[in-house]
Amino acid sequence: MDWTTRLTQVLDYLEDNLEGTADIEKAAGLANCSLFHFCRMFEVVFSVSPAEHLRRRRLSRAALDIAAGRDKVIDVALRYGWDSPESFTKAFKRCFGITPSEAKAGSAQLEIWPHIRLAVVLKGDRTMKYRIEERAQAEFVGLPIRTTNTENENLKTIPRFWETKGKDGTVGAMARYCGKLGLLGVCYDYNPADNSFAYAIAIEKGDFPMSALPAGCETIEVPASVFAVFESRGPMPGAIQKLWKDIYADWFPSSDYEHAGTPDFESYPEQDPPELPDDSPEYRTEVWIPLKRKKMF
Repeated sequence: MDWTTRLTQVLDYLEDNLEGTADIEKAAGLANCSLFHFCRMFEVVFSVSPAEHLRRRRLSRAALDIAAGRDKVIDVALRYGWDSPESFTKAFKRCFGITPSEAKAGSAQLEIWPHIRLAVVLKGDRTMKYRIEERAQAEFVGLPIRTTNTENENLKTIPRFWETKGKDGTVGAMARYCGKLGLLGVCYDYNPADNSFAYAIAIEKGDFPMSALPAGCETIEVPASVFAVFESRGPMPGAIQKLWKDIYADWFPSSDYEHAGTPDFESYPEQDPPELPDDSPEYRTEVWIPLKRKKMF
């Protein structure tokens, strides 16, 4: 069974079980992959986490039930998984900008989150350049922030983080101790509950004292793994952001692998020539993703 068929089954399962019984872990099982990989794939393909999609669909169905005027607010809240009318009202207002009572009175138009349906588009006009490489266990040292994939927030916070740390000298200070991989952008400590993860500007741990690095740096353990290494060329940050999306939307669904759930990272090696600016169409970066074989039925 291919990825698109499994993902369609997942969407149908979530839609058919909005009334308090849908489970994200079971959805990952239907997709035949780990919870970590499922959440990352879903987010990239649909630009929303599975948990947030489920929350919005439940609120949307609840809004339609309330607007129809046949049910009490407390009954609708319990039907769609809220344990109290107070928590439901708070979530409802945050989503729609009005209270359930105002929706029942028909005092405002509601913007309903639609049922997602999968459209398959065949792309035969390009290839993805990658290699498979095995790496031993390693340690990186980096300065982290915490961000989230929700609403593509990471596409704003991470470039802003690089820009800020470039201006205050942090990037330059770390670059003096770069190893073969160059400067790194490491993603780790993913939390599927809120779709958040840590992202660190990092370098390979080497023969230098931690005191030589900016305050706040921490050690990041990277287990031994087989990695898929993808190359990108183009202006930053657009080129590498597009590469991430292509990996999850195009490469993973057609491969025999899924994400291993351990740290992945971006590599910013020395350019040729070294003074090549990061807005050049020839600017080179790599994305390293740890792999494991997909489960077989």
